[in-house]
Formats: sequence, C-alpha cells, structure tokens
Amino acid sequence: MISILFLILIFIWFYKKRTSYNPYDISLSHSSYYECAFCREEKCTEEVLRILEPVAGHKRILKNVFLQGEKDGRAGADVVMIHESGIYVIHSANLEGVIAGNPQGRYWKQTFREGWLLACRNYLYNPFLENKKILDVMQWEFRDMPWLPYYSFAVFGNRGVLLTSGWMGENCFSLPVHALSSAVADVFRHNRRFLKEQDIERIYERMKNTLHS
Repeated sequence: MISILFLILIFIWFYKKRTSYNPYDISLSHSSYYECAFCREEKCTEEVLRILEPVAGHKRILKNVFLQGEKDGRAGADVVMIHESGIYVIHSANLEGVIAGNPQGRYWKQTFREGWLLACRNYLYNPFLENKKILDVMQWEFRDMPWLPYYSFAVFGNRGVLLTSGWMGENCFSLPVHALSSAVADVFRHNRRFLKEQDIERIYERMKNTLHS
C-alpha cells in the first residue's frame, strides 16, 4: 500500500514538473510535455489566409516569411500582407486553454487548469516581440520608404480562450481569428488607400528577393 502511494506521489511530481515550464524558456507550449518537446506549435495560418483573401483592395499575401536580420539572426512571420492600407505582420497560434498576458511583457501565460494538484500552466513568448523581430528587419530593408505603415497582429484560433484581446497600442492587435476580418476592415476605413498598386508590387518584389529559406 505504501509503495503504491509512493508511486502515485512520484507520478504527481513528474506530472507537475513536466507541465510547469521555466518562464525564461521560449519553447512552444502545449497541453503536455510530449507535445511541447516533440511536436510543432499548432497554428491557424490557413484560416487566417482564408479570411485575408477576400479583403477588399489590392494586396499581396506571403505565407511563412523568413528574413535574415543582421543582429538577431533569422526572423519570421506566419503571414505578411502588403495591402493598400499598409503592411500587416501576423503571428498565428491555435492553442488550448486560456491565453493572457501583458502586451509589453516578455511572456504570456497559457492556463489549462487551476489549483495545486492538477494545475497546468505554460509560458508563451510574447507574440508581439516575435513579430517585432521581423518588423525590425523589414523596416531596415525598406529604410528608403520610412513612410510605410506597419501593423502587428497576434491571432489565436478557436481551441482556446483569449483574454488579452483588442487594440494593444502602437498599431498592435491581439485577436481571436474570427475578429481578424473586421479589425483589418477597420484599419482600412481609417487609412483608406494609403499605398498605390505600384507601391505594393514594388514592395512585394523586394520582399521576395530578400526571403530566407
């Protein structure tokens, strides 16, 4: 009986150890240690693309964009849209649990269960800081076009609940995926036709030439 109780306590210890991650580790966070260690992060990129395709106005859309920065190495974004209203850099995720965090903080929290015994709380690298890496590279690449407007979006799928939602300041938006279309339309209404078609095509060609595979 004592040995069984001891084994149960060992199991609980390992479970809590493997479902509570170091907040200074930017590893992907999921519902289990196995997924976090061995699986790719769940995305909602295809749904984001389906929402952006019918957006009004001339545009170019790039998927899985990676650019090489001088200081921080390779920087990436799930989706980049070059639109009449500006350039949109979109980080997508489709995670379970409750997602919340400070827009200026380094890490966001993903919570599955509360309490002591079966609590499961992971840490996510702030998606806006992730976007900032590629935004910095793009702003350097297009330094001859300092007037370009940039927008940073963190979009979360329907598997979880997003508590940190809405306008985050400085052209940053954290949204559930179903709210993406209306958010882009709202930006478009305020900016109208900021970029001409030839500007979009020129930026698109330069982006393609600097892509890092």
